[in-house]
Amino acid sequence: MSTCNLIELESFSPGTHRCLAVYRYGEAGSGPKVYIQAGIHADELPANLVAHHLKGLLDEADRTGRIRGEIVLVPVANPVGLANVVLSDHMGRYLAATGQNFNRDWPNVAPEAVAAIAGKTGSGAAANTSLLKAAVIEALSRRTRENEAQMLQLTLMRLASDADIALDLHTDSEAEMHLYVDPDQWPAASDLASLIGAPVIMFARDSGDDPFEETIARPAIEARARGIDVAQPLTAVVELRGQSDVDHDLATRDARALFAFLIHRGIIQGEPVEVPAFSGIAAPFSATQVLRAPTGGILVYRKELGAMVKPGDVIAEIIDPAAPPGALSALVKAETEGRFFARSAHHLARPHAPFGKIHGKKPLEGRTGKLLTD
Repeated sequence: MSTCNLIELESFSPGTHRCLAVYRYGEAGSGPKVYIQAGIHADELPANLVAHHLKGLLDEADRTGRIRGEIVLVPVANPVGLANVVLSDHMGRYLAATGQNFNRDWPNVAPEAVAAIAGKTGSGAAANTSLLKAAVIEALSRRTRENEAQMLQLTLMRLASDADIALDLHTDSEAEMHLYVDPDQWPAASDLASLIGAPVIMFARDSGDDPFEETIARPAIEARARGIDVAQPLTAVVELRGQSDVDHDLATRDARALFAFLIHRGIIQGEPVEVPAFSGIAAPFSATQVLRAPTGGILVYRKELGAMVKPGDVIAEIIDPAAPPGALSALVKAETEGRFFARSAHHLARPHAPFGKIHGKKPLEGRTGKLLTD
């Protein structure tokens, strides 16, 4: 039977109280464990709405005895950021006290967990994987927290660290559906991509600052790099279009797609799912051009989302409305061939600030190191 646990979060201010609602389906150890969280960036509300509709589908599957594994759903992963409203403006991406991005600097315990199982492995992938998961949980139990963001991250990591599949539901500002996955999970993850209708897949492993999905996968990745036979979990960021796409029809469709994915993976019993062939662009994150404003002004797009572009195409122009008559606007052009899949909903450009992304098939020269924008 499904259960809802309320996990009380440590209070950092007298008189305040917050908790996480955690929905559990199936039985631990009865099959693969799936962990799904929504809205760690708390202003990305379509993620929470999709989780709400998915919960209804999971409730019905549980009522009819169709759960074949363990599913943990956290439909509101960030009550701290959800309450972060300043002068009527919701700013749920950063911890107000420090400016920390809620999806950066997750606790990376991979080195100590892998070291802890050294010399104890060799009984096969399943046994090794169990050892590693236990070592990760033990390492997390020793971690301390200094602020509300770290407290929240530790709580969520302890729920997710032993999952076989971990999905982190997000949105961009304005965007098409897209995914971030580890390169070793492709093309295996193409079923997820095709079922949710994502035309853009970015392979990300060390993209910078330890986001959730990369940190969850890192212990297995480091163990495998040392020759230890373990299973690597499927970890993915599912970007559910843009922040303003708060719509029941879209959310219902997306929830049904995630539900179909769980059926296809055998977590839920159901009729066989037909998975369309993937027809989008799947390439390293280094193949994504991040568009930046050369100057400040009013940002006017010249290409629509989903446009296929080539080098030299004008994506946007930046206009200074106070410039003298006849002054030229600044043009921002594509430097790669690919798909213009994400852009900012805000039209006040700031010098050097990112405002859009084009995903191509070939890594771009100089695009190394920290690939994520904040």
